[in-house]
Amino acid sequence: MIKVHILAQCEHCNDEAHLPKGEAESYIGERFTRYLPCPQCQGSGNQAKWVSLAVLATLLKEIQCSHEHTSFQGGFHFTAGEVWDDITEVCDDCGANLDKQ
Repeated sequence: MIKVHILAQCEHCNDEAHLPKGEAESYIGERFTRYLPCPQCQGSGNQAKWVSLAVLATLLKEIQCSHEHTSFQGGFHFTAGEVWDDITEVCDDCGANLDKQ
């Protein structure tokens, strides 16, 4: 299996880069929260990881279209005393079926 080395969002700090360390007091007596760089990503917010080409292709597809414009296709149906639907959310920009992701 071929894998690619990428920089992804740090899972430890959730891309925040700095984590709260505790409270401190300023020279005028005001309390504030101290932050230190994330020990996993050293304050970059990114973490290197290896992913397969299939995962990379999925990530690239997500970057190309953010699925901001969506619509619903289908409707409600009544057959033999039962109600069912075939409503599907679809991206208007790229046509992706968002229910199958």
